[in-house]
Amino acid sequence: MLFSTTLTVPAATTQAAPASAELAIARGIIHQVDISFLDGPENEVHVIIRRPGLHQLVPTSAGTVVGNARTVSAYLREELLEPPFKVVIDAWSPNATYAHEIAVHVHVLPPEVVSPPQEGLGILQKLKSAILGGP
Repeated sequence: MLFSTTLTVPAATTQAAPASAELAIARGIIHQVDISFLDGPENEVHVIIRRPGLHQLVPTSAGTVVGNARTVSAYLREELLEPPFKVVIDAWSPNATYAHEIAVHVHVLPPEVVSPPQEGLGILQKLKSAILGGP
């Protein structure tokens, strides 16, 4: 499933008062996040994506994502099995003289696709017991 939004970052937006957007997503596993920068920001727009009240998702370490006329992709495995099923995008551009727009795309897989049920485990246990002995 793909969830997308855009965010306009006004000129001279500070980190203390960032432009912000919430993106509602489905229960599942976030496996990819794309941040698209149009031509123009010249690496002056800083972006982070976080889980509300929890932790920063992108970038996975401290810092921000910046860009100009490119898409930055992050590949991860973030389980969202309990609410809230959303992410927050924060962006700022303290040195920009114009507003800039970014697009964010969050790719989510259902949990059962990433970790299918272990239905064959009983057969494997029987095979292991038959070969190695024991229960």
